[in-house]
Amino acid sequence: MKTPTKNLMKKPSQGIPNDSPGNRKTSPGRRNFSPRLLNSYRRRQAAGRTAWFIGTALIFIIMFFPIFWMISVSLRTNQEVFMFPPKMLPAAPQIGPYLAVLKDPVLLIGIRNSFVVSLTTTFFSLTIALLASYGISRYQFPGKKALMFYILATQMIPIILITLPLYQFFLTLGLFDTIWGLMIAYISLSLPFCTLSLIGFMNSVPKSIDEAARIDGCSVFGAVVRIIVPIAKPGLVATGIFSFITAWNEYLFAGVLTISKQTRMLVVYIASKVGEYDINWVELMAVTVIASMPLVLMYLFMQKSFMRGMTSGAIKM
Repeated sequence: MKTPTKNLMKKPSQGIPNDSPGNRKTSPGRRNFSPRLLNSYRRRQAAGRTAWFIGTALIFIIMFFPIFWMISVSLRTNQEVFMFPPKMLPAAPQIGPYLAVLKDPVLLIGIRNSFVVSLTTTFFSLTIALLASYGISRYQFPGKKALMFYILATQMIPIILITLPLYQFFLTLGLFDTIWGLMIAYISLSLPFCTLSLIGFMNSVPKSIDEAARIDGCSVFGAVVRIIVPIAKPGLVATGIFSFITAWNEYLFAGVLTISKQTRMLVVYIASKVGEYDINWVELMAVTVIASMPLVLMYLFMQKSFMRGMTSGAIKM
């Protein structure tokens, strides 16, 4: 008998994958894309990156071009300001406008008054708002919701509506055209905002922390000063910056409640550069650059705390 012929083609052994093109299978989570589809996907990605870059560049130009133009105009002469077509950069930068405005004693008085009023407003607004926000955040009392609504409602009232009553009130009390009267007006303006901002920061601090401080022997005021203030420092910095900027840039109260040169604020001095028949653009831009420098430097030095305060206060309200 003849032995049966053995099949020369052996089956692939188990455990060893068959990598032949006919037997290769695609995994469920993987797809084979055609070159045309891949090229289309890459083109869409490139178009998306290009659109994002162009949008970012436009936003940057819109935000920083006024600052660039302000500095550029402040370094020109009066003849260059009205040249047509205008040039982006001055032909020969001049520091004469800065020297001219710095020699004016009224400008120095305005800078001094703005610093004094803004710092005092920030200090008292933060102090009062810190205690008020701690009490609202930690204690339950009748009328709490009504008080919160009242504080919020004060931010909805236009400032111009309270300017005339405040003017008559200050005339009666002898606070018209005084630095102290302007401080009181600015504190009343920034205090509701500071209180609302700090309530969010206080709510983000666990109550168990100050309760532990009370167990260790701290009083309520001691717990606030020693425990709560260091924890809420970023929030205090962010709120203080907003309060300072509000007092530094506010014009309506400064223009209505003060009239003499000794109580003139910096924003009122800037407005005085706009005459009835002409505008000294060069000196106006130079004063504006000088007035902007303290705010820019303050933000650069406190940028880290400011950004932390902006994010941490949004955790819980």
